[in-house]
Amino acid sequence: MEAVRSLRGQRGQALVLALVLMFAGLLGLFFMFGTGQVSASKQRLNNAADAAAYSAAVWRARVLNFHAYANRAIVAQEVAVAQAVTLTSWAKYFERFTDNARVLAAAWPPAAPVLSAAASVASTARDLTERTAADEIEARAAPGTGYKSLLQRSQEALQLAADTFGMGAVANEVARANDPGFFAFALGDSGAYGRFTRRYASDDDRRRLQGVVNDSLDPFVKGPRRDDLRLVLLPSSCFGTTTSFSRWFRYWRKRGGTEMSPDLERWQAVDTASIHDYRRSGWFFSSCRQREWLPVGWGSAEATDSAPLNAVLGNPGRTWDNGAATWLAAASMPGHGYIGFERYSGIERVRELDYGALADPRFPVTQVVVLARSEGRDVRTANALNVGTGRLRLFERFAGNRLWAMSVGEVYFRRPPGAPDRIEYASLYNPYWQARLAEPT
Repeated sequence: MEAVRSLRGQRGQALVLALVLMFAGLLGLFFMFGTGQVSASKQRLNNAADAAAYSAAVWRARVLNFHAYANRAIVAQEVAVAQAVTLTSWAKYFERFTDNARVLAAAWPPAAPVLSAAASVASTARDLTERTAADEIEARAAPGTGYKSLLQRSQEALQLAADTFGMGAVANEVARANDPGFFAFALGDSGAYGRFTRRYASDDDRRRLQGVVNDSLDPFVKGPRRDDLRLVLLPSSCFGTTTSFSRWFRYWRKRGGTEMSPDLERWQAVDTASIHDYRRSGWFFSSCRQREWLPVGWGSAEATDSAPLNAVLGNPGRTWDNGAATWLAAASMPGHGYIGFERYSGIERVRELDYGALADPRFPVTQVVVLARSEGRDVRTANALNVGTGRLRLFERFAGNRLWAMSVGEVYFRRPPGAPDRIEYASLYNPYWQARLAEPT
């Protein structure tokens, strides 16, 4: 009987241990629930920060690529202006050549009607060419309103859109698209992006762009437009009196070229053709020297940003070999006075990498650091859900009552995978800027 009473007296003592274990398990459950919710919220915030940083870097890469496309488009506009000036010069030259040929052919009546018709066609072609070229130059290169000026201004506008404030706006839009409760902003970079590129300031800078333009000109425009032809039916004044057979005949010499003026504010093109004779410079035993005998064709044109000079500067395409024809070409430079030839804005001051300020001028990078946050009260922990009271109430201690996440987007220069396998250094003339995520430092 006593043994039975002893067993009955021990009943219910395990309940205390069970209650303790249940309490501990409940605390653990609350803790694990809160920790899981915080981890999930933190992961969502990290993902949003990565997306925001990458999107901001993509926008900055697009701005740099726009600079490259704009620079290439400005080069194309310059090439078009050079072509317009060249075609106008050549059209004037051909008009004058056919007109002079018509006059000279008066001595041979069968050729007169043909050359007269050719002169009429050349005159019409010259007028259409000159009028069209003037309109093209004004549309492409007029100060303030031409394509070149608009492209250069758009570069400056987009440059501001890719600074810290613009990156913060992009990052916040992406973060809020992930969750309206998220907020993101870009950290300041102490002006690093402002020093990443610069606008051309000096004429030496602009000559770099001019060099790209010259390399882009086709052979006809770039010149020299040169031709030398021996006229075996026209003996020279030294015929039979010199041992140099090449000086027994007169020569047709065509000269022409297109150049930018040294101040980078004026395109000029000149085309001339003259017949040259060889004459003795003195009496007997003197040498036979070449002289311009008859100017046959000439023409010139200019595109400038001010009053026209009506003069040939330098020696484009060695046109001064035909000195008299070149003077006549300069006199004909005004043409019919179309105003478009006076609406050229000069070589633009475009944007380029500031190589002197870059740590790695060959393969530079620019970074966007994004900081994202969410309110601590929005994390669905047991405390936020108002679960538990007293000692079962677990309070979270977030920094500033918020969750934080940091991410870094990086813009770099690399040729696309499908491009030819060769090394190309960074510049703002090729649109190969790309974005990626980088480790925060």
